[in-house]
Amino acid sequence: MKSLAAIIRFYFSTFYALPALRDSSGKLSPKGLLKGVGTLALFIYVIGVFGYMAWEVYSSLYKVFATLGLLRLMLVYALLYGSLLVAILSFVSSFSTVYTNEMETYLATLPAKPVFLLAGKALALAVPQFFIALLSIGTGFLIYGISAGVSALFYVNALLEIILAVIVVSVLGYCISIPLLSVSKFFRNRDRMLVLIGLAMMVIILFFNASINRLLASSAGPEELAVLLRGSNEAFLRLLDALPPLQFLLGALLSAANPLYTLGLLACLMSVLAASYGLLSVLAPRYTRVIQGFSEQYVRRMNRTQTVAFLKASTARRGKLVSLLLRELWSMNREPVYFLNGPFIIVLMPVVIAVSLVFSLGNQGSLNELRSAAGSLLSPLQQVLLSSLAGAFLGSATSITCTALSRDAKHISYMKTLPVSPRLYLMAKLLHGLVFGLAGSLMAVFLGIFLFRFNVLRVLLVLAASSTLSALFNLAGLYIDTLNPQLAWENPVAAMKQNVNAVVMILLEMLILAGTGVAAFAWAKTWLLLVLILVVLPLLLFAVLLALYLPLGEQRLKTLEV
Repeated sequence: MKSLAAIIRFYFSTFYALPALRDSSGKLSPKGLLKGVGTLALFIYVIGVFGYMAWEVYSSLYKVFATLGLLRLMLVYALLYGSLLVAILSFVSSFSTVYTNEMETYLATLPAKPVFLLAGKALALAVPQFFIALLSIGTGFLIYGISAGVSALFYVNALLEIILAVIVVSVLGYCISIPLLSVSKFFRNRDRMLVLIGLAMMVIILFFNASINRLLASSAGPEELAVLLRGSNEAFLRLLDALPPLQFLLGALLSAANPLYTLGLLACLMSVLAASYGLLSVLAPRYTRVIQGFSEQYVRRMNRTQTVAFLKASTARRGKLVSLLLRELWSMNREPVYFLNGPFIIVLMPVVIAVSLVFSLGNQGSLNELRSAAGSLLSPLQQVLLSSLAGAFLGSATSITCTALSRDAKHISYMKTLPVSPRLYLMAKLLHGLVFGLAGSLMAVFLGIFLFRFNVLRVLLVLAASSTLSALFNLAGLYIDTLNPQLAWENPVAAMKQNVNAVVMILLEMLILAGTGVAAFAWAKTWLLLVLILVVLPLLLFAVLLALYLPLGEQRLKTLEV
């Protein structure tokens, strides 16, 4: 069991990169404590946001089912829809984390049972799924329990059912993913899988967003919401009559005062745990072969024409700065974790907002009404201000520069051996951020044309203001990652998604943009003042900070060792 505990600790540290509270000497570190408090605060904030959304949805459902006299259906909705959400996330996470890096192959050679490797990974992934289940299932149970005044055993039974749901869907995710990965070489391409999973997650997010907006848009009228849910209600009633296990789970909640239901759920939990261990034991040898197959290298023979074309494209003579910039672009796009959590934000955020607007407004007339309302409530100057701030955020929220050196941790030593100036190396990283900063600015321009119908002069002003502000933020992000790079990582996820520099930079951007917006709303009464606040001052500050950064970055780069 010691080996299982060590494997579980390894996967927890790999997947979540929780801050260490103690330094190398074993003493409590103030920096580690501060990071721990920040991580805890962020966790509570995320749980609070999604918990509020779940509370609003289930409160709307409770009003409808109370009117119809079908309160038991609320429990069925919570159990089935919540389990479906956890099942989707479980399937996606099992696919995307079967093989995370080369360390997986080394683990497979250790004198540990293969089932321990698979069980440790499944348990590490089940923890966030449990918290998601608490929100998606437990919120509905909690609202029902508070409103119905149930006994304490209701909450015990509800918790047992949530744990059962998490275990079942977690194991089913591996029962599907591992055989699928083992029979097809197509799915054993890590980059291809991460791209497909990223796109699938985008579809799921959009579907979830659309469903929540439809539900909340109808929450003011229970009759309207009842019509919307009529088909699902009838289907769930038929399903309830046809499935004895579902009847048992529902009975354990409706008749929770009977302790026999609690004993029955405990027996089910023990049986499911034993069955899950048995299934994982059967899948473990195949899982070991799968992760070994991920590290296989496939060689394709090229003819003379293909070889010449390949060498011409790969060894073309370019300037050093251009070559370094192309390297940055290629390294970001080659690693799906970096691309999907970085530049893809520029597309994803506007799409999510657009879907919310479409389902909230419902028709073209409402969209025209929104345009009219925006035109009447906001002056042209304020419209330009909001568009510029949105473009600045989109162009700098990609976390490109604030993780630039962290993502390059495995290659810094090699880069130092090349005849390349450290300043050119750092400038390429800044230019990489500026390229996508311009992309975010163009997205803001498009949104401004669509929503506010900007003319050419306002388009140019939004483009200049958002590009300048995003350039300033990207430079600030490069400062942060140069002074505090996260170089000790084995999984690319830790360099991007679990990098504290990215969190600090996002919060700093929000704070500065909010302050800039308030200042501009209060003082920028003319176009000249707006240009001064959004373009001239940030541009001067950018020039000063860049002049100070280059010598600082050069000296800092010389001291970095991995």
